[in-house]
Amino acid sequence: MAFRHGRNCAVTINTKDLSTYLDGLDISFDTPTADTTTMGSTWSSALAGIPSGKLEMSGFYDPTVTVSPGAVLFPLITAGTAVTALVYPGGTTTPQELWTITSGVIVTSYAESSSVGGAVTWKASADIVVLPVRTNT
Repeated sequence: MAFRHGRNCAVTINTKDLSTYLDGLDISFDTPTADTTTMGSTWSSALAGIPSGKLEMSGFYDPTVTVSPGAVLFPLITAGTAVTALVYPGGTTTPQELWTITSGVIVTSYAESSSVGGAVTWKASADIVVLPVRTNT
């Protein structure tokens, strides 16, 4: 077994490495179903729909550099363009899982939050609109 600690995760979006700003990363995939159960059935039935994916990120705000999360992600929302992402859930040390999403990540939300007594944080969501390629590096 080669378990990994989450602190090593890495993500690159549109060639910009956001790893040093992250404190949370979730990548998920779902397939919706259409219910086809009929009256009198003893078990439900369904048809598989079209799979989709989502990328959720969060971390700490940094306004001082041009590759900060806001500088990278906000322009992608306004452009509405699908870009490439590389997602390493356990980091880049070999052996490791890599999700390559080529021209298939559309950033759908970006938010910054401030609170008394806390650091300024950010969070973002992106839809995965192409089939990702999963490899082990």
